[in-house]
Amino acid sequence: SYPVYTFIAPYQLHRLFDNSLDVLFVGDSEAYSSFSPLDMWNRHGFTSYVCSSPAQKTSYSFVLLRRALQGQSPKVVVFETNSFFKKVSINEVAVNALSEVFPVFEYHDRWKSITANDLISPVQYTWKDSLKGFRYSFKIKKADASSWMAESSRVASIPGINKTIISLMVDYCREHGATPVFMSVPSTKNWNSERHNAVEGLAQELGVDYVDLNKGDAKVDIDWSADSRDAGDHLNYVGASKVSKVVGKLLDERYDLPDHRTESEYNSWNEAYIAFQKSLKSAKKG
Repeated sequence: SYPVYTFIAPYQLHRLFDNSLDVLFVGDSEAYSSFSPLDMWNRHGFTSYVCSSPAQKTSYSFVLLRRALQGQSPKVVVFETNSFFKKVSINEVAVNALSEVFPVFEYHDRWKSITANDLISPVQYTWKDSLKGFRYSFKIKKADASSWMAESSRVASIPGINKTIISLMVDYCREHGATPVFMSVPSTKNWNSERHNAVEGLAQELGVDYVDLNKGDAKVDIDWSADSRDAGDHLNYVGASKVSKVVGKLLDERYDLPDHRTESEYNSWNEAYIAFQKSLKSAKKG
């Protein structure tokens, strides 16, 4: 697990210079454990950010999407699909709506001492995420993949309120010039053919591209004896690097993303990648 403060990352999107992101990833912990923006930057030169949080639900994904697109104009928005199946209550929708009016409630650890000025003053963002929303681990815990993605004609149930929210998010992306993409990352615990069938059907209904990294042409060659940190729930860095290699190539080729690696205004990304490599080496030694 990670400290709560590390998930203030989505609020930092407006701290990047406007319209500097080419791709935005949205979703729960499956997203921040699988998509490495700096690995994709190094190979292809497009910029991306993982706007995710633990157990993120679609109602909160929509909040973060709207905030992100206030100052960014990504060409592609990738929705990691695990959160599609998390139940959302009307109360949660209401709380998320309130957080947009009073964002101080989302991350303050001093809620008992909040004053009227806290509610009306601009939120002060002081923390920056050098990994662009990605979180990695070198832990290894073998997964049981014996029945993973077994063929099935059954269709899992996506809660109706989620379908409504997802449809609104898809429309919101298109209204802002971004192409929405549904994407399912490899997971033996969270993914199966029934869920694939459900997302495939919803993608067809909404006219959205769907990429399932668990099967078909886009399947990532995951070694479930070594590439998961928690027995198939999430990927470790080795697994995430495999996913990021496939996803980076797919997004670059399919959506004609720009290469900013030689552009001076993006030097900070090159610097962030160098620092990332140093942190990886340090983590391996540790």
